[in-house]
Amino acid sequence: MEWIDELNQRVQGEVSNASEDIESHSTDFGRFEPKQPTAVVSPASAEDLSAVFRFAAENSLHIATRGEGHSQSEQALCENGIVLSMRSLREVVEIDGDSITCDAGVVWRDLVSATLEKGLIPPVLTNNLDVTVGGTLSTAGLGVASYRAGTQADNCIELEVVTAAGDIVKCSETENKELFDAVRGGMGQFGVITRARLKLRPARSKVRTLYLLYDQLPALMEDAVKLMDDPRIDSLEGWCSPCPQGFRQTMIGRQPFARWFFPLHVSIEFDPAEPPNENAVFESLNPFEKVHQEDRTLTEFIGRLDQLFELWKQSGYWANSHPWMETILPWQSAGPYIQQILSQLPPHLLGGGHILLWPSKGNMTKLPYFMSPATDHVMGFGILPGLSPEIFKTVKPLLAQASNASMTAGGKRYLSGWIEFDEAKWRQHYGERWEEIVALKKKYDPHNVLNPGWLPI
Repeated sequence: MEWIDELNQRVQGEVSNASEDIESHSTDFGRFEPKQPTAVVSPASAEDLSAVFRFAAENSLHIATRGEGHSQSEQALCENGIVLSMRSLREVVEIDGDSITCDAGVVWRDLVSATLEKGLIPPVLTNNLDVTVGGTLSTAGLGVASYRAGTQADNCIELEVVTAAGDIVKCSETENKELFDAVRGGMGQFGVITRARLKLRPARSKVRTLYLLYDQLPALMEDAVKLMDDPRIDSLEGWCSPCPQGFRQTMIGRQPFARWFFPLHVSIEFDPAEPPNENAVFESLNPFEKVHQEDRTLTEFIGRLDQLFELWKQSGYWANSHPWMETILPWQSAGPYIQQILSQLPPHLLGGGHILLWPSKGNMTKLPYFMSPATDHVMGFGILPGLSPEIFKTVKPLLAQASNASMTAGGKRYLSGWIEFDEAKWRQHYGERWEEIVALKKKYDPHNVLNPGWLPI
């Protein structure tokens, strides 16, 4: 196409319409319907992004931004348009005291490798280390330490952003704060993060994890509140695990059902010279059973899910569709909601996936556009299936019902997952901030070229 040749002359990076590049950028982790771009641009600089945005506006083209393609609602895809492949921007620029500056295309595994050499670590890490810094900052970025340290985006000091209007802007809490707030957790709707300066903290070399099991969700929630207030605890992660019981009669025939249990992993970082006293932690807790206890290096703990991801890849789960339904619930309604959902969820419909529990303090984030219930505590709940296209057609209505019920219960969806919202649902999600979102989109993306189809604007 003529415009590809013209675009190639405007940027220093690579512009490709090779079939293998088009194919590899036509699906994301959601793996629903493929969308083929016309060109894939691997920018060499922020100036390249600016040129691409201005070119797209001149030629009525759409653009999607892609790091590792871990989106689940096609945010990283663009039919007949341009995909920006941000992994070409992957330099770790410098570690300066208690902060690190890096390009947005750096994956967290490489960032952590660099910081641990200095005895430092980011306050919050996501479970999957093979996603990009820019991608998780754009979705907020939750981890097992978020209950006390906020999202990854809360721990961001400064950003370089290219707005969809083509402007290259440095922003922080004190400079261009409106844009700083818009892009952190803004789902890539207003601009593209090209470089970030992030907080670091001292790292301790070992982690002790207590593997607790609860047979009743209220008991886990009661203990989780105690643990969140305990300064000795560094991370919390939980699950809902089915124990299949067989089949029972339902309105749609005989269906598998399960008795659900609730594992909770409690982790404490320490230096070998000062091991923790885990018995003191247990004094006020009431688990059904203490299943296991284990010490690992911090590096092993950070990569604790790598083996699970490898099993998912070997089993075929990784290659399936991933309609992950993740929501953040008010503490008061979380228990009844979760128990109702589990009572109606046939365990085989997870397709080898799992269900996450994520207890947190309600004030863990200061991001204005990362929506979370305004209660003292919240509970994250995530149904993370991996399904064939045929099974997804059956499960989709159940997931939609679970999503709608969570919003009725006062919950807010975590937008990194599978989202199918109409305008009414978007208004419900953002509440009084919806009009601000509309105004920001018009200001920073006046030609509506960036990640189209996500918001009904």
